[in-house]
Amino acid sequence: MCTDPLTQSKTDLSDLIEHISLKDSPVGIDAQYTHAIIISYLQQISARLDRLEARLNQEQGKDA
Repeated sequence: MCTDPLTQSKTDLSDLIEHISLKDSPVGIDAQYTHAIIISYLQQISARLDRLEARLNQEQGKDA
């Protein structure tokens, strides 16, 4: 099971943060951490969709 990104620390998400970092951000929130959480959720959703689509394709193949 995937880890909930909201329970992960900034260190846990450091690889994602490194990809999207911008040192001189005028944003008042921790944009790196926020985006890393969002990207992590999107990766989890994508992986779930891939699994569901594979299972659906497998089920449809059995019916043919």
